[in-house]
Amino acid sequence: MKKLTTLIIILVLALFSVSASDLYFGGSVRNYIGILPNQDFDYAIVQDTFDLSIEYYGDDSAIKVNPYMNYDLDEELTIDLREIYIDFYLESADLRIGKQQIVWGKSDGVFITDVVSPKNLEEFLLPDFNEIRLGVTALKADYYIENSTYEFIWIPVFTPNTLPSEYSIWNPISFDFSSVDEDIDNSLENSELFGRYSLYTNNLDIEVMGGYMWDDEPTFIGPNNFTYYRTGIIGGSLSSSIGDFIIRSEGAWYIGKQITASLEMDYLHYMIGLDYKVNDWNLSTQFIQKVYLNYEENNVVDQWNNTITFMANKEFFENTLLFEFFTYLEFDEFNALIKPKVTYDLSDDINLVLGANLFLGDSGTFGIFDDNDMLYSKIKFSF
Repeated sequence: MKKLTTLIIILVLALFSVSASDLYFGGSVRNYIGILPNQDFDYAIVQDTFDLSIEYYGDDSAIKVNPYMNYDLDEELTIDLREIYIDFYLESADLRIGKQQIVWGKSDGVFITDVVSPKNLEEFLLPDFNEIRLGVTALKADYYIENSTYEFIWIPVFTPNTLPSEYSIWNPISFDFSSVDEDIDNSLENSELFGRYSLYTNNLDIEVMGGYMWDDEPTFIGPNNFTYYRTGIIGGSLSSSIGDFIIRSEGAWYIGKQITASLEMDYLHYMIGLDYKVNDWNLSTQFIQKVYLNYEENNVVDQWNNTITFMANKEFFENTLLFEFFTYLEFDEFNALIKPKVTYDLSDDINLVLGANLFLGDSGTFGIFDDNDMLYSKIKFSF
């Protein structure tokens, strides 16, 4: 933590030592209100957010500082840094040092090889993914050879998922995650390592990745007792365009996933997707499966989990109104999450969002939240 604080101080001092004409400021102010129609229209969320991005670009370096502030329904004020890092540009390589969000993979709405950045799950999977992903303190190096990129990531400080509180509507089993043992020594032995090879051509993108990491999800080892375990991952993704269609695939083999203190299994997690366009509608569908390989009967996880997603969006009124529809459907035990949304640009700087999160089913990943249907609005001013 002391090293991270020192890095932040160095970056901030470096940022404000440059000429003001070289600084770029941007950001937004947003009001977000969500109500629960199944619970007497109680408020699920009332939040004001201020998000600021300060950037500097030099000839061979760049700096980004992205602080944000949330003020919510419980009158709690959260101030944090989403990202703060410095880039160095070399002849055939780039280095990024600091707190950063790292996005991998080809899937929409699901994390398969996209495991470098942990997640904020305090509101399940409802926020935008740039808000769900947490920044990690890391050294990232990219080396370029023609159409290929070799990427190496070293994470010296473990950052786990942020989990909902014991009394949150997104914690239906009321687990007290505050007792999770996060006391993992910051040492070379406990650091995380990832690598990825990427090849980009005119109609084919290929990625191959691997990592040795801490599982960002805590493992249940006793009544209100959780801890973290190591796991390995090998995977990759592929996308190709064939006429008007884009075919996407992504898969990963998780090695040594600790299910409970006494149960360890490997599993495969993969996706096959198809994107296409019909009458100006952008359409996409994905089949996603998770299967445990050396399965042992237990009452914690099923051997198979099958999910389908469907997405549709289209712009109207000279591109000022965007209609979006996204749904997850698990069909082993029918349950679903349906997310319609309309975004209207009142001006170049102000947009209004009206949407809903509708849960169906009695069990499963989404059905357990059947009482948490939500209607919401967001108004955002960007500058």
